[in-house]
Amino acid sequence: MVEFNRETIDTVARVMADSFMEDPMNRAVLDGLEKAGELMDVHSRIHTRHAIRTGMLQLLDGNPGAFLIGLDSRDASRLDDWRLILQIYLVSLRVLGFRDIRRLLSNSRKTGSVLSFSWEKEFIKGRYYRLKIVAVDKSMRGQGAFRRLVTPLLEFSDTEKVPLIIETHNAYNLGLYRKFGFELVKTITSPRTEIRQYCMIRQPQPLASAEAG
Repeated sequence: MVEFNRETIDTVARVMADSFMEDPMNRAVLDGLEKAGELMDVHSRIHTRHAIRTGMLQLLDGNPGAFLIGLDSRDASRLDDWRLILQIYLVSLRVLGFRDIRRLLSNSRKTGSVLSFSWEKEFIKGRYYRLKIVAVDKSMRGQGAFRRLVTPLLEFSDTEKVPLIIETHNAYNLGLYRKFGFELVKTITSPRTEIRQYCMIRQPQPLASAEAG
């Protein structure tokens, strides 16, 4: 496992928190919380350490200001998932006061109706790769960092014949992912919330013939 120093962990967590603080799902979950910013920061740090421990974190040229987090389905672990959930639950209890906890539980019940991490079973029967997070620091945007992050993943998909999947709650992201071959296959909605989950798949593309050209 690659070793990451404290500065790298701090930067990844900060970029993650900054990038997703305004995400529609996060905004709905954190709505009305007095310590929303603090909770987002500690959650981002937990996610960062979890991604490092499970080998899911990939930096762009070693720069923690741009990274992706993803997982091959054959490496998925239910134990790891539950460990992450437990950590988030415990730290939330420690950070929040009673009022905030009640509000968080209420918000989570509503948003949970459009939160699914098993939707892909309707479309994919075998192996796949789940792209969980792609984040680029504001100072690095507009320089092709996003494309450079996902291009090796697209090549992996085509070579290994493995579909890529991603879910997002931000409609703005749909156009961006479509540019890289992802197609919207399902939208999850609920009368309990205005939030929607957009489920996208990129099927592996045929490799160019070695004799072509």
